[in-house]
Amino acid sequence: MLLNIFYIAIALLALSFCIFIHELGHFIAAKKRGLIADRFSIGFGPRLFGWKWRGTDFRISLLPLGGYVSLPQLADMGRLEGGEEDEADDLPPISYADKMIVAVMGAVFNIILAFCLSLVLWGVGRDIVKTTTIDVVPEQIVNSEGEVVAGPGFEAGLQSGDTVLEINGEHINDWMHLQNAVMTSTGREDDGRPSVEVTVLRGKEPLTVTAYPVLITSEDIRTLALQPGTELVVSMVQENMPAFEAGMLPGDQPIELNDEPITSSAFLSVYLKNHKGGLIDVTVLREGEEVVLPIEPRIAAGEDSPRFGFAYYYEAQTERVHLNPIEQISAMARTMKSTLVALVSPKSDVKVRNMSGPVGIVHGLTAMARYGWIDLVWFLALINVNLAIFNVLPIPVLDGGHMLFATISKIIGRPLPRKFMEGAYTACVVILFSFVIYVSFFDVKRVGQDMGIGQGDETSNVEPEGTLNVELPTSNVESTEAPSTKDPE
Repeated sequence: MLLNIFYIAIALLALSFCIFIHELGHFIAAKKRGLIADRFSIGFGPRLFGWKWRGTDFRISLLPLGGYVSLPQLADMGRLEGGEEDEADDLPPISYADKMIVAVMGAVFNIILAFCLSLVLWGVGRDIVKTTTIDVVPEQIVNSEGEVVAGPGFEAGLQSGDTVLEINGEHINDWMHLQNAVMTSTGREDDGRPSVEVTVLRGKEPLTVTAYPVLITSEDIRTLALQPGTELVVSMVQENMPAFEAGMLPGDQPIELNDEPITSSAFLSVYLKNHKGGLIDVTVLREGEEVVLPIEPRIAAGEDSPRFGFAYYYEAQTERVHLNPIEQISAMARTMKSTLVALVSPKSDVKVRNMSGPVGIVHGLTAMARYGWIDLVWFLALINVNLAIFNVLPIPVLDGGHMLFATISKIIGRPLPRKFMEGAYTACVVILFSFVIYVSFFDVKRVGQDMGIGQGDETSNVEPEGTLNVELPTSNVESTEAPSTKDPE
């Protein structure tokens, strides 16, 4: 319990630091440009505590959902951000350049921090699944409806040994890039089926095939059900479930079910779906020795499918890569872009509920802290890139909204009406908080599943059946190479 609290505390401090850096960018730019900055807040709403220094109230506020620097000359947000009165009255106006520079500097500081973190990763390296060569192509998988269906990669004619070169014409750099490209793809046939164009190298000849991804897990994530060379490793055994009673231990590697090799978690899921009852001899590798555990899957209360009752992750063959900061930040920005495109495209399967809010971000940071400091540093760099891109979107309340209104005012030659701006800000605040509440509901569900609460035969942190290791941190869909646990069995 104390260790969990420690990791959660690290996650909260890390997220707060990212927010602090963003607001520090606004604050320093405002001071350098001679603007008034009367509040520097971490969080929104009423002030909890803080101190005043050189005309600025540095405070911690009630709602820990972000932060802000109050710049009444840029936009009077007093009542929305925690003030009590109109703060822009009788203040000297500022120039268009002042508005644009101050508004953009939050994102600039996030990119600077991401660059610094990427420098660290460049030096120490990071382990990723670099290969794009297919090792396993399951013939069957379990879709999001719990039905056993043909594996989409197998159905498309993909084979073990094929090396994936492109997805929809986009060059693929590593396995996580491959999975994200499929997950955020926007192809769809006239009959409604998702589709992607996959170019592989088979032998010495490139080959392009059309594949039809299947939606899996409660997240309805697209997958081709392909795997690199991996091994399943038990990460957690659920108490009072068959695997626990049979003596399965964390660290065990399941390799056979009734003498049939476990080629993937897709095989594991399909085997359970087709099992008619009775004991299953589960062979695990434990400290180099094979151990056979007779286990009879059963249906837990509130569920409708039998399970063994253990969580696992993939131990894949990784390589330590030393990508320079430009390569790292470009890859993060590319994924953010593809996610935003998929989010607004009616032809994709990425939905708002697939996003993560503060709960999901803290949960992701907590998981990264457990995996190790390198993964935590990478995730912090990712969050800062996401914050930078998200905040420059032309949406009122965000920095991009301030820049948009300033530009419109510059073009028309007069300030926008005060009531119009207040109405736009208020509406967007309501939408933003509604979004946070909505995605937090799914975040809490995912966290509960990671803890073994309320799990059925689906993944716990949206890791598809035997194919995909996907985190949903921040406001985009992004993958991690760190092992993530699941308990579909």
